[in-house]
This record gives sequence, C-alpha cells and structure tokens, in this order.
Amino acid sequence: MPSLLLIEARQRAELLTVDQVVVELDLRRDEAFDSRTTITFGCSTPGASTFCDFRGTELRSATLNGAPVAAEAWVDGRIQLDALQLRNELVVDAVMAWSSDGEGLHRHIDPADQRAYCYAMSFLDAAPRWFACFDQPDLKASYRFDILTPQDWIVRGTGTSSAVEPGHWSITSERPLSTYFVSIVAGPWAEVCDEHDGIPLSALARASMTDELKTHAGDILTVTRKAFDAYHQLFGVRYPFGAYHQVFAPDFNAGAMENPGCVVLREQFLFRGDSTWSDRANRAGTIVHEMAHQWFGDLVTMRWWDDLWLNESFAEYMAHRVCTDHVDYPLWTDFGLKRKDWGLVADQSPSTHPVAVNGALDARSALANFDGISYAKGASVLRQLVATIGDEVFFAGLRDHFARHGFGNATFDDLLGSWQRAGARDLDAWSAQWLLTSGADVIGAERRGNSVVLTRTAPPTAPADRRHALRVDVLDPDGTLRSQRAVVLDAPELELDLGDSTGSVVVPDAGDETWARIRPSDWRLAAHQVADPATQVVFWNGLRDAVRSAELDSTTAFETCLAELPGSTSDAVLRVMGEWVGGALCGAWCPLADRAQRRQRWADALAAILAGAAPGSDRQLVAWRLLLGVSDDVDLLAGWLLGRDLPAGREMDADLRWMAVQRLVTLGVDPSLVEAELSRDPSSSGRLAAIRCRASVPTIEAKRDAFATVMTTPDVPAYEVYAAAEGIFLPEHDELTADLVPEWFDKADGTAALRSGWALGTALLRSFPLSHANSQTLALAQRTLAREDLNPVVRRSLLDATHVLTQAVASPHAPSRVSRGD
Repeated sequence: MPSLLLIEARQRAELLTVDQVVVELDLRRDEAFDSRTTITFGCSTPGASTFCDFRGTELRSATLNGAPVAAEAWVDGRIQLDALQLRNELVVDAVMAWSSDGEGLHRHIDPADQRAYCYAMSFLDAAPRWFACFDQPDLKASYRFDILTPQDWIVRGTGTSSAVEPGHWSITSERPLSTYFVSIVAGPWAEVCDEHDGIPLSALARASMTDELKTHAGDILTVTRKAFDAYHQLFGVRYPFGAYHQVFAPDFNAGAMENPGCVVLREQFLFRGDSTWSDRANRAGTIVHEMAHQWFGDLVTMRWWDDLWLNESFAEYMAHRVCTDHVDYPLWTDFGLKRKDWGLVADQSPSTHPVAVNGALDARSALANFDGISYAKGASVLRQLVATIGDEVFFAGLRDHFARHGFGNATFDDLLGSWQRAGARDLDAWSAQWLLTSGADVIGAERRGNSVVLTRTAPPTAPADRRHALRVDVLDPDGTLRSQRAVVLDAPELELDLGDSTGSVVVPDAGDETWARIRPSDWRLAAHQVADPATQVVFWNGLRDAVRSAELDSTTAFETCLAELPGSTSDAVLRVMGEWVGGALCGAWCPLADRAQRRQRWADALAAILAGAAPGSDRQLVAWRLLLGVSDDVDLLAGWLLGRDLPAGREMDADLRWMAVQRLVTLGVDPSLVEAELSRDPSSSGRLAAIRCRASVPTIEAKRDAFATVMTTPDVPAYEVYAAAEGIFLPEHDELTADLVPEWFDKADGTAALRSGWALGTALLRSFPLSHANSQTLALAQRTLAREDLNPVVRRSLLDATHVLTQAVASPHAPSRVSRGD
C-alpha cells in the first residue's frame, strides 16, 4: 500500500478542515471487529477531490454526503472522494482485522487465563488499520468513540471514558487530536486509581498481573505526581487532557506511546521479580518522557514527520532533566552510557542523517529516521543549547510556543521564533552546526612536547565546523583529579597549557557535555576510581567507540574491562559495560577460537563480584544476571534452578529461572527443561521465554524451526518472532548455524511479505547473523545490499546491521595498533 507523500499531505491540509470523528466499534467477536466511522469536515474548494485512509478487510459501505461511494473507489488503502462540498459527512462501515504485530488494534490472549485484551497503536501510519481517517498529523479533530465489548471489560482512551451500561462504553475528547496518537484500551484490566492536583490518575495491567501492578503502582504514581508538578512549574501550562491513564500492555513494540491521557507502556516495566534501582529509574525515565509529550507532541504537534525529532529530542532531554532534578531518579549517567552510545552508533552508520530536516518525502521513510539520532543526539544538542541560552530564555520560549500553537501544529522554525522572541541569539548558526549536519566529531587529546593539543576531526564524508563547549580534566593514572578547565573548541586544534601534566591522562569533555566521540590521551586509567560519574561515562563510551572503530583491539579492551569493572561502584557502569563485554567482546569482537576462554574469564570475574556483593544489594542482582548470561558451569546453573547454593538473601524468581534455563539449553542440556519450566510459568512472558529457549537448543532441527518462524512463516505474533530471532545465531553455535547464514540473506527481503513497519525491521535486526563476523558473511551482506529491488525497510535494517558487521570483521584482536600518550 502506498505511503502518504509529503506533497499529498500538504495538498490535503490546504483543502480540508476536519471537525469531528465519531468511531463506533464492536469488539465482541474473536475473528475480527466492526468499525463504523463518521467524519465531518470542511472543504475550501467545493467540487475538489481527495482521499480517506482506510485499511480494513471488508468495506461494507461508504457514503459521502448521503450518496454511496462506489466499491471500486477503495484501492490500496485509500477511498477516493470526489465532488466535495463546503461541508461534508463521510461514513465508512467496515470489518477490520485484529492486529498481532503491536500496531493498529492489537489483540492479545493471556495464556494464563485465556482472557482477551486489546489496545490501539496508531503511530506512525497505523490508525487506518482500525478506523477510517485522514491520517496525517496536521489534520486534527475532536473524537468520540462508542464501543461495544464483553460485559466484564473496561475501556479507557484518549478522552473522557464512561460506561453507558455494562459492555457499552463512550469516550469523548473535546480537544483536537492528531490521528497518530488516538488510542483506546479495552479488556478485563486490573486498575489502580489515584488523584493528584485535580487530575485523575490510574495504572492498568492484565488481570493476571494484578500482584505486579499493586507492587509497583506506588512508585509509578509517585513518579507521575512529581513529574506533573515539575512540568506545571517549568512550562507554566497545566496538563490539558483530563484524566491520565498509564496502561502496561503486552506485546508492545516501543518503550511506550504518548497517547494524550492514555499512555501505553511495555508491561515489562511491571517487573515480575526483584528489580534494581536502575530498573526502576529506567521506568521512571520512560514515564516522564511520555508525560513531556503531553505538551510537546500532543498539545503542540509537528506539521509533518520531518519534525518528529522535536517530539523525541525534547521529551528525551526533559525526562532525564526532570527525573534528575525533581523525581529522585538521577539519570544522566544512564543517559550517557545507554542512550548516548546508541545515538553515536547510529550517527556513524551509513544511514546517518541530520537531526532536523531529513527530507522525509513520505511517512514510512520518516519512520526509518526514528532512531538514536532523533532521541539521544537531539537531546544532547538541546542540553547544549540550554547551557548556551540559559534556563530563563529556554523555558520562556517554550511558554511562548505553547501559547501560540496550543492544540495546533507547528514547525521547527516556529520554535526557533519563540526562543528568539524570548531573547536567544545566533540560533541560525547553532542550528546549522548541530541540527543540519550529520555525524560526530572525534575529539582527542595529544601531547606535543610540553603542551596538550585538543584535536577536532569531523567525519570525512560529512564535513562540519562545530563549536564544542566542554571541560578538560587532567587525571593521574590512579584516577585522582589534578586539574580541570573549561574550554571552547571551535577549530581543528587547540593548544592548551595545562601545567605539568607529565604522566597524566587528559580527558576531553570530562563532563559529558557535548556530542562527540572522545579519545583521552591514554586508555591506562583507573576509571573506577574517578570521582566524577560523567568522566567515567566518557571513558567507557570512548573505549567502546575506539573498539568499534578498529583503533583499539578487543583484547586490550577486554583486559581493561576485566581490570576495571570489578572495582566500579556504579551499578549502571557494571550493568551496561558488563552486557557489552558478554555480548560483544566475548562474541562478534572476539576470534571464534578464543570465545570460550574469554567467556570463562569474564564469568570468573562476575562470580567474584557476586560473591563479594552485599546480600540483597543491587550490585548482587546485576552481577547474578550477567553471570547467568555467560556461565558455562552446568552444575552451578542447574543447582541454582533447583534452589541450591543461591546468592545470599536471593531467590530464583521467574525471570531468573528462564535465564538459567536458556543458558543450560544453549550449553546442550536436555531441552525438556523448557517444557517443564513453561508448565511452571505459563504466562505471556513464560511463553516468549520458552520460544527463545527452544531456538537456543544446539540442534539443527531447533535452529531451522526458529529460522522458519522468522523468515518464512506468516501470521506469527511479532513478539514470538522476536523471541525466536534472538535464539538462532548464538556465538556458541557458529559451526552449527553456518549453513543458515546464506539462507538468511537469500530470504531477508521476502520477510516483507510476512510483516511490515516496526515488526519487519525489528525481526531482521534481532536475527541478523552478527556472531558469524567473517569476510564470507560480510560478502553476503554486501551482495544483498547491492540489489536494487530491496524493500526500503529491509534495506535500512540490513544497512545498519552490515555496518556493525563490517566493524566487527575489521576489529584487530592482537595488541592495539594505536598507542596514545607515549
């Protein structure tokens, strides 16, 4: 089906004004649902033609101004509408398909009790999968829903929800909404209710997760209350969308979706077992991120998808700031280690793009740029802007923006105008440097005689002249701070007099303030003893980047991690870097012959950390999770599963048990363990874990079954595809799966016939054979990318995955070819 073109959207926006959308849904059937939509709208040019977006399975009837619309007017997801009048009424009566990929109106059957739950995900162009509409962000309208359901269901949505009678619900939104964030949720949900500052609050989850909901509702609602207070203070505009529901939904593709007043989040945020502070902080960050969207995205919405970065960069920045300053969950260290590294990887890939004005000529191409650049790089750039213009100007500009464009649409230029009216200067130069260029500069520190020279090198394929305001620290090798200095780097080189820095390590951007790839003067630094957490982040991000760039060999990086991570007092550093060590340095960035030995050394280090951790501490749980992912000790793992020799003060919860089962079957232990564990945990999470475990069994039959699920089998729910994908190509099974690698590349493009959008790209990325990091796999990837007929989503996924593969193949494994500081 065609994706909406920018030129089509502009023409339709000039022609139409949408007043109200009334959607009548009957959700009482298992095989499909009924959707009847009535749209009242104006037309600026009577007699003109346009189209309505509709992707149902059966069009029972369509009438325009009382006259039937011919059945043949529905082609490729569009209903052609001719001879429009000044005022119009369109009625579309249809049968729609339940979704199993997390988009449209998704239906989930809980295996724990066989009860059905559904939720609507309308982003980016999925709204026409559950109601007829003019699907573009700048045609806002008020909405009313009339919904029939089984009598034991409750319904919430983007508007005021009320029960007309059992099984009959009404939702009304007086505020104008864009199609992409219109949503409902319906089912026998468990709900915890509260109220704050006149705003009704609730948290919902499946009935089988009532215990988890009650356990975590206190923290969730506390975060929500504090975030509302912060945003009301900072923005000067009260939350405008009535009640605020947060629904923890199964099978959700994204972290969350900011539907006004009815935010949908992944139910994995309702942790089934023990959780760490970092787990809860990550959840808080997501909650506060989605709340920021209620103003930036929902109250003021972009005109076209080119400005999608504004929504995400703004929410990303505000979430980390508000969590740190107002919600008691400091998140900047986590941002640097996870989000910033994610963005830096994206910004170096062949698919890199500017933060803003990406030239998205249709809706689906805009989705391809919905990545770490839109989130993390944009947030970093905004953080730097705030440091430049100051809080007073930044927030005064936002208040002006909300006042001028509230409940409407705006562009980036409109936002710049608001900041300029508030007193900001030279925003055009800032925008040109940071928002309209791609790639990340490399900033290094080199000794030349008695001086230290900061170097700034832009990507050769994307030259730029960016101004970096940053802090330079001089540290002793043991991590002791000697001196620090604030500098502005606005040239390829800057010579610094840092006094006597003999034998020291010079760290540029030690405060993690700019967007760049950092190279300290020497990697020989006791990072775990550095006092400033931001400087630790800079060191670890630089180390990972240097390995990916083939400047630092993986052996040296591994030895550095082995020496430093056990002494780190930061659970975030241990968790993030530990996952990287186990996944990358013991996997694709490690020679095949060395993987078992390297994995054993890392497992021994984790076992020592686990043994030394305080009983019941977060550090203990982090180390245990990491060890469960890499240990080759079958007796130890099997003993834990039986409850023997557990870490002090700990029990094996359901998720930890599945980790142990997966590791055991990966190592070749009897796969009947999987079915035994599934009978113990028949939940949705248990079912997905069982699928992942079956794919991890080291037999060609198991691998081919999982391979078929991902590459050739239609109508498999998206999360089941992802689970199977994650177990196929494991570093321990390279010899077994070697013959599947050419087949994967042969069949990759064909998966576009099985799924689309988010699910298509995710399935390919999660099943990509990165563990086979060799020249043969790289040649297959390059040959596939040379095809001119590849589906665009397939191409983008392969392009990014092949870039990582190229880096792994190029990685040196002997002692480093690059020496710094000598």
